[in-house]
Amino acid sequence: MNNDFEILANSVFVNEFDSDTNMATLSQISGWFENNVGTLNTAIFTSFSGSGAASTDIVRIVPNNSFRLEESGIFKQLYLKHFYAKKARNVLKGIDSSVDFITLREGDSMITRTNKNEIAKTYRAMAKDITEELEKSVYAYNYYQAKPRQVVGSDVRVDPVTGVA
Repeated sequence: MNNDFEILANSVFVNEFDSDTNMATLSQISGWFENNVGTLNTAIFTSFSGSGAASTDIVRIVPNNSFRLEESGIFKQLYLKHFYAKKARNVLKGIDSSVDFITLREGDSMITRTNKNEIAKTYRAMAKDITEELEKSVYAYNYYQAKPRQVVGSDVRVDPVTGVA
């Protein structure tokens, strides 16, 4: 039985990672969504809920038992921000300080080693880009979803013809 987290995870897996299991597996992505719904709630002031355990099959999401397109998009951006930041950390963890060359040349031969620092910078730049996009999305969502808590006095719109509120 598909739930919203599996649908979101499938969307990221297929559309962002081209179904490449070397990037992440569908269950890893779905598990992240299920266990980080609170991050979404904090960002956009909602009250979605999940089981909090990625191993369960039943997940209840409120309100309306489903994410709308806006919430789904923001949640995907939260995941991608996490993913790229984690990739940058993992690349930096793997840097071996004993190897101090990038390119060696001798005669017609050339050996080039991958510059992991540049790879980490690329992942960090991708995380920064998605963070900026996420901030804009969250701001727009919160701004346009805002409703007044109460309407009093001169805030009440009066019909110009009848004079009735």
